[in-house]
Formats: sequence, structure tokens, C-alpha cells
Amino acid sequence: MNPLVLTGHETGEHLIKQLVALRLTARWLIHSRDERRSLRAAWARVLESNSGDATAQRCIAEHDERLVDLKFAEIEIGNYLMPLCAALDDAQVPRAAIFDALETNRADRDTDLVRQYGGKTSHLICVLDLENSATKDDDIAIRPLKWCHTMAFMHALQTNEKLDRVVHDEANDMFGGAFGEYRERPLMERLVGGKA
Repeated sequence: MNPLVLTGHETGEHLIKQLVALRLTARWLIHSRDERRSLRAAWARVLESNSGDATAQRCIAEHDERLVDLKFAEIEIGNYLMPLCAALDDAQVPRAAIFDALETNRADRDTDLVRQYGGKTSHLICVLDLENSATKDDDIAIRPLKWCHTMAFMHALQTNEKLDRVVHDEANDMFGGAFGEYRERPLMERLVGGKA
């Protein structure tokens, strides 16, 4: 059985193993992405000092291609995370097991905020920032699941026209029309985050 597939027949233990595997994979992807960016920057410096260097151009292109692959892998993890969190909640997996899988600091497990907002696994990760909470650092490698969830959400906002409109209209409503009339944007403009 593929460890990262939800069939509806998983045990709580299997779901916890998936959560741990997802965290480790997300963390590896983020470290790989950072390493690729660093290597790409080094090759860009080589190209800057030796314009037309074919090896540098080829390496930069390869790193760019791998960076796109890594970005979409992060998005896939983010897309998988929410159904996995729902499955953990539906299976009534003990909170202690979820906290352990997220490597949550023991002092952060029983707080007023957790009692108020921690009713769902997704809230522990995406709202309360309890993933690796013993490490007081904002580095995304410390909270890889939250990062992947954010990337999946941003990707959906950019590529899903209906979601783009709903978010615009609701934000416009909430902020008293500050965003003006909704203007449909071509897909390429949405994908690049501005004028294509």
C-alpha cells in the first residue's frame, strides 16, 4: 500500500505515519529548494563574470527546471495535507499522537489557545504554528507543512478563477470596497501574479 494515499480504511497509526512522512518530505523539499537556489546563484555569478559560458547557462536552466518541480511538489503536499488532517480528526486520533508527530513542545500542548482554536489538526499546523514549536524560529524549514499548505492555497488563488473572485469579493466586502470592482484576469496574468 502506498503510504501517502487516503482510502478511508487507514488506522489512526497509519494516518500518523503519513503525517510524519509528509512532514519529513516537506522538510526535505524545502532544504532541496534552498540548496538549488544557492547553486543557481553560484552559476549566475559564473555567468556574470564569463558571459556566454555554455556550462553555466545549461546549469542555470537545469536548476530552474528543478526549482519548478520542487515548487509543484510543495503544492502537492499542501493539497494532500488538508484531507489528511480531516482523516486524522475523523479517526479521532489522540491529540498526544498528533502533537508527537508534529514535534510540538510539551509546554505548548495545553494552553488557552490550543483549547480555544486547536480542535482540528489543520488548526494546530496552520493557525497555531505548533509544528516544531520547541524551535522558536520563523524559518519555513521549521514549519514545512504550514509552508506547503500556504503554497497550495496561493497556487489555488492564482489558478482557480472562481476562488480568485470569491476571495476578492469577500475581502472587498470586509474592507468596505477597498479593492474596487472585480476584474477578470487572464490565466497567464493570474499565474505570474501580475501583468503577463
